[in-house]
Amino acid sequence: MASMQLQDIADQLQRLTDIEAIKQLKAEYVRLVDTQDWDAWSRLFTEDCHLDLDGGPIDGRDRAVEKVSKSLANAKTVHRLHAPEVTITGADTASAAWPMSDFVRGTFGGKELIISGHGYYYEDYVRTAEGWRVKRSQLVRQHVETSPMPEG
Repeated sequence: MASMQLQDIADQLQRLTDIEAIKQLKAEYVRLVDTQDWDAWSRLFTEDCHLDLDGGPIDGRDRAVEKVSKSLANAKTVHRLHAPEVTITGADTASAAWPMSDFVRGTFGGKELIISGHGYYYEDYVRTAEGWRVKRSQLVRQHVETSPMPEG
C-alpha cells in the first residue's frame, strides 16, 4: 500500500514538474520573440514543428524562424500570457491552451501601425533529450484592433 502511495506521489510530482517546465518554455518563447533573439527562439522547437500564426502555416523550425523574424524585422512587440491550461497527454507529450494578449508597433506593407490583439495559442509539446519543445503552435485571435501610428 505504501509503495502505491509513493508511486502516486512520484507520478504527481513528475506531472507538476512537466507542467512547470512547459510554462517556462512558453514564457521564454514570448520573451525571445519580444527581444528578437531568433537563435535562442529556434531552440524551443522540434526540427519538424508546425506553426500557424498570423502569416499562415509554416512547416519546419528553420522556415519558422526565417518567416517570423522577417515579419517582425521592423516591429516592436510585447506579448502577455495568462492562466494556461496544460495537459500532460503521455509520458513525453503534452498540449496547452494559452490565453494571450499582444501589442505590436511597426511598419507593415509600408504603413506604420499599432496592432493590439487577444486570443489563444493552442500548442502541442514533446519531450526531447534537451527538454520540452514546441511541436505545434496555432494562434487563434479573437479580437484585433489596428490603428495608424500617431504622428510626432
